[in-house]
Amino acid sequence: MGVELGFSVACSRAYIPLLRGWLESIKLFAPDAPILMMVDGPMDTKPFEKKYGVIVMRRADIKDVGLRKTCSGYGTKPVAFWEAPFKYVFHVDVDAVLWGDIRSNLPIGDWDLIHNEPHEDITDFIQKNQYFDPAKIFKYVPEFDWQGCPFFQAGVICVKTGSLDLDEYLRMVELQIKYPDIFINGDQGMLNILIFRAMKAGKLKVNHAHLQSCVPVLARSELEGRFKIKDGNPVLWKKPSVIHWAGPKPYTTNPDVFSAPMDLFRLSGMLKAGLPHWMPASTALRADEYMYRDVPKHILNAKKCIKKMVGRK
Repeated sequence: MGVELGFSVACSRAYIPLLRGWLESIKLFAPDAPILMMVDGPMDTKPFEKKYGVIVMRRADIKDVGLRKTCSGYGTKPVAFWEAPFKYVFHVDVDAVLWGDIRSNLPIGDWDLIHNEPHEDITDFIQKNQYFDPAKIFKYVPEFDWQGCPFFQAGVICVKTGSLDLDEYLRMVELQIKYPDIFINGDQGMLNILIFRAMKAGKLKVNHAHLQSCVPVLARSELEGRFKIKDGNPVLWKKPSVIHWAGPKPYTTNPDVFSAPMDLFRLSGMLKAGLPHWMPASTALRADEYMYRDVPKHILNAKKCIKKMVGRK
């Protein structure tokens, strides 16, 4: 794919600790790839532009009025599928790191979209709680032959820019705002519907490949066996993968979560940002989380409490 393909990530200030790891892994395993960072809300991006050469896109930069209106929260990520400055956009969620050059897994041939290979059996429970509940959703959107579709975790996906139906996506976003209980897992349900409906209609060429290893789905022993670190360097698995924490995040406050790969890249990114070499790793990681994730939460909660008190008076 060469320079025709770039990576994209959606991020807000609260996720800067994970963004450091994400960027470091991209630059190690795909150093020639351009990076588009979709920014949700106020965030100083200059350090990342300087160190990693990222292309920044904010709400004001979005050309399509509908996308600009919906660009917030889960609606930030999909903007890249239509407005990324590359022919193909390889989106990887910010709670993930590359473990090898994942681009080499993309199949040769003509395609519009590559999603992850099936990574778990889609039971009735998983269907309704991870993707969509057919009994609910098809009251509002046209039904299609969805049974047996290999629905996928949408945090890692490669798309030919502009190949998805923008009008249909925006209609589903409007439905999500009006009926918030019919779409679950943010954009995951609507993207799966959008993609497989178009594929069934012959409007989209879809294929799959190994793109990600979902941390919550794999046993701890399996994760430790796949993603080893030796002398401070990643030991590559049998094939490139994206390690995706599609569930509890790899923060110091979640000690039971397998976090070594993210910790490795986060610390590397923090050293580039000026972290003192003498500071213990655990202290540095926790301080970074506290500054960007916890402090804003405390300030927001304090403001809410003050507003309540003032309102009562």
